[in-house]
Amino acid sequence: MDKIMIFDLSLLVIFCIWVFWFLHSRKKNLTKEGWMYLYKTQLGVKYIDEFSSKYSKVLYALRYPIILLGLILMGVMLFLLIQTVYIYWAFPQITQIIKAPPVMPLIPYFPQIFGVQSLMPPFYFTYFIVALLIVAVVHEFSHGIFMRLFKVRIKSTGFAFLGPILGAFVEQNDQDLVRKSRRNQMTVLAAGVFANILFAGIFFLLLVGFFFLAYQPAGYVFSDYAYSPVSVKNITSFEMIGGTNLTKVYTSENKTYLFAGNSSYLSDVLKNQNLELIVLYENSPAINIRLKGVIVQIDNVAIKDREDLSEFLQGKNPGDVVSITTRIGTEEKSYRVELSSSPVNKSKAFLGVMNSEKVSRGVFGKVIGFLTDFKDPATDYQEKYLPSATLYVYNLLWWIMMINLFVGLFNMLPLGVLDGGRFFYLGLYGLANKLGIEKKKSEKFAKKGFRIMSWLIGLIFVLMILAWIFALR
Repeated sequence: MDKIMIFDLSLLVIFCIWVFWFLHSRKKNLTKEGWMYLYKTQLGVKYIDEFSSKYSKVLYALRYPIILLGLILMGVMLFLLIQTVYIYWAFPQITQIIKAPPVMPLIPYFPQIFGVQSLMPPFYFTYFIVALLIVAVVHEFSHGIFMRLFKVRIKSTGFAFLGPILGAFVEQNDQDLVRKSRRNQMTVLAAGVFANILFAGIFFLLLVGFFFLAYQPAGYVFSDYAYSPVSVKNITSFEMIGGTNLTKVYTSENKTYLFAGNSSYLSDVLKNQNLELIVLYENSPAINIRLKGVIVQIDNVAIKDREDLSEFLQGKNPGDVVSITTRIGTEEKSYRVELSSSPVNKSKAFLGVMNSEKVSRGVFGKVIGFLTDFKDPATDYQEKYLPSATLYVYNLLWWIMMINLFVGLFNMLPLGVLDGGRFFYLGLYGLANKLGIEKKKSEKFAKKGFRIMSWLIGLIFVLMILAWIFALR
């Protein structure tokens, strides 16, 4: 267990003791609602009033963008849920790569608990409490600012405790709110997620700025050895490097089978190319010496990125022998290799490594791709100063950004306990009014539509979990 984990667990214990003491010593100010304890105060009410009054013109102008964003987030979240269900049912093999359930609670250490450390950075308790506090305060105070803009009275503000889990709340006068126009109510409901998305953007900029200040290129990352598409018709024999010679090749139903003794192998065919082509590795120096790790140095020349590697190879000739240093984790390894001729230009030196950038697919993939686009996937970055502290701060900024984004998306699901629930109901009610349906029938239509949507979302979650369970069997 590293020092950061020990420090973090110590803070978790101290925080739990503090929460117990705080709740016990302030029993008179606590209200229990379900499993949560609410500590009600007037903290921030004056600031909310001043902010909503001072920037009223700007806030009024934001009403329609806020409602539009709420609708977009709701649509995106529903699409992501449906897409996830489809992926788990259509491609059950995904559970062999990601064994974690499709729905995971946002609790400290959940990447370690569910085995997704390779997909996400560690989620320490300190990350959890800082990120949750920022997300909750931003979300709830944004509700409060627009409540006061529309003259809705605020009864109290405060903190919500669910064990050691801390949140924030703004308690409004419900009668004041329901008397407001449908548009103003929808603005109040979507104001929280609007603020979360805004702060996700702010922390993204902070993350990028911190990255360029605290990190520097420190090596070339290759994801694969060089390969080329080859026509099956031109193949006469195969030789597996370090393995058994392949003795027979034939194609059937657009699939290419390679035979070696009693074993057969199905070769992956390029999806977007002629099905008569298969992809084979080049007979390159890199694959022959089993080159592994981040390339950091060649012949005492520092290699920081792909440009450095390309520039070095341009100054070499086929047949030159070079010494390559790679890094795997904190360990370095040296190789001596003779460069060969490039398959494209025989006069140029060839090592045979490449970085095939993955194309992000789907809405979620596009979002993640955009959020990481500032980093070159073929470059290894190292901290300039205090590696542990730098990585700690970087991951903290990353989690604050991502949790703001996730809360903004999840909170617009049309479920009763979420902001998206009443937002969806008011949207259906307004649609019925636009169609000329009388008030009582509009209310009935909206309630029925809301119930149907709630059941559908519940069914989607059930199908998602069932698909995951069946795929694991």
